[in-house]
Amino acid sequence: MRLYKYTIAAGESQTVNASGRFVRGMAGAERYQLSVDGGALTNFETGIAMERPEPFSQIRILNTDAASQEIEIAVSDRPVFDNRLVGTMDLNGAIGILTTASLLHNTPTKQTIAASTAVLAANADRRAATIQIDTAAYIDSAADGILMPAGSIFQWEAQTALTLVPLAGNTVVRILEETNA
Repeated sequence: MRLYKYTIAAGESQTVNASGRFVRGMAGAERYQLSVDGGALTNFETGIAMERPEPFSQIRILNTDAASQEIEIAVSDRPVFDNRLVGTMDLNGAIGILTTASLLHNTPTKQTIAASTAVLAANADRRAATIQIDTAAYIDSAADGILMPAGSIFQWEAQTALTLVPLAGNTVVRILEETNA
């Protein structure tokens, strides 16, 4: 197995003279495309792998993102497994692939809310948020939301906004948000 790491400008490509039957995306902040032996480009990203029945001798990496990115691939004659990757599956069957550690965390100023309030904005880079409330509050709506009891600490693993509705009076909300960037 050999590793190839390149910093590729937006819209630019890098040709890698490497032989093998297997290639795996080891690093890259965003999606990119690969072409094997001059064939058609295919979408690729960190954690994705491709195995070919016949050996190849050249790979072209095209950075399709709007920014420069560092891309690393592994090339081998046999499958390469990367235990730095963690897979998650939600109840809808979507699969997400994440590196094992968050890059950043944010602790916004605590909020005191008295009515329905979006306490956490939508964030496509969010991995998870830990929310602590001092009094009971509903998630999303009082009519059909989930009631979290007073003193609850819970995880919000969605990238969507989080709205809380206090059961009665004021609720103090503390948040720790973990993000990719």
